[in-house]
Amino acid sequence: MSTKISTSIEIVSAIAVVVSLVFVGFEIRNSSEQVEQNTQALQISAYQDLIGRIVEINTLHIEEGHHIESLVALEAPTEEQTQILTNYLWILFRHGDMAYFQFQKGAISERRMRSAMAPLVLRLEFPQVREHWQKTKAVFVPEYQVFIDGQIKTLSSSGS
Repeated sequence: MSTKISTSIEIVSAIAVVVSLVFVGFEIRNSSEQVEQNTQALQISAYQDLIGRIVEINTLHIEEGHHIESLVALEAPTEEQTQILTNYLWILFRHGDMAYFQFQKGAISERRMRSAMAPLVLRLEFPQVREHWQKTKAVFVPEYQVFIDGQIKTLSSSGS
């Protein structure tokens, strides 16, 4: 009889261990999902902050009468105007990079990414913008480089 009790206790213990492991597995999965959701929330917050800062910067330069279209139209820009254009372009390319990153992480849809990138993509028609891209694209991740190069190629082929 004690052998049957001992065997029964071992079986119950083994079942308890298996149930505990299943429970721990579920908890780890839930924790991982929560960490992923928190990370995504931080990414979205960073994206929203970036957009807010871009709006602030654009407002300042619009008030001063500087915008990309007028800066690229200048035949002989001053050093200050060249610096303002360079700053604008950095902001636009960084903004595009952040939107592309958010899209890759599933935080925004492709439609939202394309909407966020419109200020950049629409200006890729300007030679100065493409020149800036060629000079600086190495600092961006390869996937984003391929995307922007594809946008330039699309504009070039549609403009031909």
